[in-house]
Amino acid sequence: MKKLLHIAIVVLSGLLAQAAAQGRLYEGPDDPAGDIAAERVGWMTGNRVLLYFRNTTELSDCCDLGYDVSKWPNTYQGSKMHDGICILIGARVYVEYGSTPVTDINAIQNRTDLDTLYFCQSSYREHMDMSPDGTIEWGMYPVFGYFDDLSETPAMSNRPDSWPP
Repeated sequence: MKKLLHIAIVVLSGLLAQAAAQGRLYEGPDDPAGDIAAERVGWMTGNRVLLYFRNTTELSDCCDLGYDVSKWPNTYQGSKMHDGICILIGARVYVEYGSTPVTDINAIQNRTDLDTLYFCQSSYREHMDMSPDGTIEWGMYPVFGYFDDLSETPAMSNRPDSWPP
């Protein structure tokens, strides 16, 4: 009986913690749009790996920077591991009347007249989407405030001088 009581207390405590955790308002930063001027590059080294990266989600590079962009082991005998890689972020959006987003889960599950749009975005060094007039490159750009604006690299855990003030 005592063991059953202990189990019940643990389960109820867990459920109460879950319920309380879900009711918190977002208290994080209200970030502005990304800015191309906030782009930074850096080199990560560790576990015998050398890896060039950009704070636009891109890892490594192809030809412009030569051999020292992705190497293992990180010695003169190391081999280049790969060309550039970037993260792809996708989303599925339901819309009505061609452009009005529908976010109510019940409407999405029960209505059959909704259109479905799929988006996939990255920020690579080439073949980026452009605005119709060709003046703005559409991509994911970093936001100021997450690194030292005077630093030439993104914020890195082993470089306190790159951290935001």
